[in-house]
Amino acid sequence: MKKPMILMSALSSAMFLSACTVTPAGPQNYQPPVQTPEKVTKVVPMPVKKEAPKPELIKISGVGYGAESTFEGYTPGQRRLMAIRSAKLDAYRSLAEQLYGIKIDSNTSVATLTAQNDSFRARVNALVRGARIVSITPMSDNNYETVLEVYVDKSFFDNAFVYTHQEAKTTMTTDDLCQSLNCTGASDR
Repeated sequence: MKKPMILMSALSSAMFLSACTVTPAGPQNYQPPVQTPEKVTKVVPMPVKKEAPKPELIKISGVGYGAESTFEGYTPGQRRLMAIRSAKLDAYRSLAEQLYGIKIDSNTSVATLTAQNDSFRARVNALVRGARIVSITPMSDNNYETVLEVYVDKSFFDNAFVYTHQEAKTTMTTDDLCQSLNCTGASDR
């Protein structure tokens, strides 16, 4: 009878000891949740982003002309390429005039109530980006026509050529400038 009793006590102690080494199911580093007092948060409305207005694109076209040189030292290919190049540059000038305007310098001299000399000069100083060549067309008498086009936003013209009240504030007379700089103006001398 001693054997079954020893066997039973060994079996029960083995079960008891095995229960001590078994890890519970679930995460190894389980920690019970810590209860914190609820924070009161202020609800701030998020600013709504307005979509940028879609640009209203306007197509501007420029046409330029170029003539072949009559200089006999050039080959026919050089003459043709130079005429095409001059037509392209003339088309860019035409685009620049439409986009940025043209500055005219003029001079007229009058004697005995008769115009003696009348001269003028047109100038364009601009940067044209994004233009593309539409066509290069050979014409009669070895001339070439080039057509360029560029798309610009309508606001480009509104910002570049419309007078605004804020521009009026930036205009100062020389007396106003001298007064702000504490100097003597021409009228004070």
